[in-house]
Amino acid sequence: MSGNANSGACPFCGGSNACTADSGACWCFTLQVPKAMLVLVPAALRNRVCVCQTCIRAFQADPQGFTECFSPR
Repeated sequence: MSGNANSGACPFCGGSNACTADSGACWCFTLQVPKAMLVLVPAALRNRVCVCQTCIRAFQADPQGFTECFSPR
């Protein structure tokens, strides 16, 4: 997701998302973020920040657990 404010931090863990989309080549072009995960991104950050690979893999391994951890309360 290029052109975003504070694009270096994952909206879930706060760690580096290592996104280099602005350069035209990035890991995020080949690893799809599940739609069910994207709805968990806080509304103010949707389409503005990138999720990190670690969180994407955590969601893929345990969607229910990840959702329970990061669902808005």
